[in-house]
Amino acid sequence: MINTIYKPKGSRIWRWKFRQQPADGAIEDVSLGTSEKQVAEKRRAELLRERQFERDGLILPKSVRDAAQRSLEDHLQDFLGDGRRLGLSDKHLSNLEFRVNRLSAECHWNAVKEVTADSMQNWLRGHAELAPKTANDYLEAARCFFNWLVKNGRAQVNPLLSVEKAKTEGRQTRERRSFTVDEIKKLLAVAGERKAVYLMAVHTGLRRSELAALKWADLRLDEDKPFVLVRASTTKNSKVAPMSLHPEVVAAIVETKGESQPGELVFKRFPRIERFKRDLKAAGIAYTDALGRFSDFHSLRKTLCTNLARAGVPRRTAMSVMRHSDSKLTDKIYTDENLLGVETAIDVLPTFTGKPETPSQGASQIASQKAVIGGRSVSPLVTLPVLYDAGKTVENKGESHALARAGVGCHEGDEWCARRGLNPL
Repeated sequence: MINTIYKPKGSRIWRWKFRQQPADGAIEDVSLGTSEKQVAEKRRAELLRERQFERDGLILPKSVRDAAQRSLEDHLQDFLGDGRRLGLSDKHLSNLEFRVNRLSAECHWNAVKEVTADSMQNWLRGHAELAPKTANDYLEAARCFFNWLVKNGRAQVNPLLSVEKAKTEGRQTRERRSFTVDEIKKLLAVAGERKAVYLMAVHTGLRRSELAALKWADLRLDEDKPFVLVRASTTKNSKVAPMSLHPEVVAAIVETKGESQPGELVFKRFPRIERFKRDLKAAGIAYTDALGRFSDFHSLRKTLCTNLARAGVPRRTAMSVMRHSDSKLTDKIYTDENLLGVETAIDVLPTFTGKPETPSQGASQIASQKAVIGGRSVSPLVTLPVLYDAGKTVENKGESHALARAGVGCHEGDEWCARRGLNPL
């Protein structure tokens, strides 16, 4: 053990050096704040006793005791300040501050010692109206704050680690739907000055906050392929997002530019949800459908993803356009299956019972066959009778026979028939 007092050269104030054992690491070097040796000895004894009590768990460490005397708000401001120093985005820090402050007010957390798992769980039970993901966001904000307190010696443990997150899969309380093409056209017809906002949202999938923060300097409208470069400070994942612009988006934005300067916002009057609801009503679009799904502003982003799926865009490309890191988001959350034509998928399946086709089906098949006659690499349009006896002939049925002859279109068909004792067409 190192336990000694001394006066540094040229100083009148006594200091104390202390380390209980080598495993403790650095040696403490503490000013005793006095020039009197007897007073210094007394203060050393008090500090030694305190350190031994801390080591044996009889009292909390001094940093924790000091932290307990400060308000939770003071600690929160230090936490946010440290986040700014580390380069966390203003949006992220603003969300953390809002959520922790709301929890502190509604759970009556004024000091570190008042934060408990029970109070957090009671708050979550009392706010069952929150979507599972939103509730988890509040819990995660408080956990992040307390992890910082523990790391900086202001708390011994994080009391919220035992609080379990809510399961989110299949429990979205606000399920959205995509807009149809006709609905988008109706919405744009009544949008007025908001037409450019809605067009850009449905063609780029940018979120409300990302669109609201766009500046003219972010747009590259004079390029051969116009695009927007969304700043990392405004995106959800804090990454720069270059997005190609559809020609009709470019045309709508150019109309609104006027004498705007590069540092000005593109959309000076961004529509709030109340305004969006009024536009939906004017367009004759219900805010909620018969299934209880919502048609809010974020539905424009879902509409983009659904349109990409309908157009046959590969999944990986759609993920890049949507800026998703998980294909499940693209496939399950942001694609509206009701608009994919799933009900017509059954029509293309084969028939297994051998029942004759209905007149409409036969006409449809003949029409499709006529469309491909004349191609040299097309497969035969009528299934060849491989299951028939080689000695039997194929009955000539007129039109379908003629189609088969035209469909084969090469001598290989005649050779195939000759080898099986059949009459070539």
